Amino acid sequence: MAKIYAPNKKYTGVSATVSFVNGIGETDNEHLIKWFASKGYTVEKDEMHPADPPLVNPFEGKTIEELKAYAQERGIDIGKASTEEGIIKKIEEAQKAE
Repeated sequence: MAKIYAPNKKYTGVSATVSFVNGIGETDNEHLIKWFASKGYTVEKDEMHPADPPLVNPFEGKTIEELKAYAQERGIDIGKASTEEGIIKKIEEAQKAE
């Protein structure tokens, strides 16, 4: 089972067949877990087993321009960050703070 944390911490509803209450949903469907991770949701698996595939990093393969657009669409201030690593760090910090 995995907990899925929506970018909008107040979201209550159904997305991709997963019910969310106050921004938190749960599923054990690996396809959905990967899909949510690729869309910028935070995914936490309850139990990790060596046979489990690694979680998809939603920022893997993104260009700096794509990361900046992602941050802008979500109202995330990246400050003076200009490297891939710096922008990702700012995005992750903002998501944790929500």
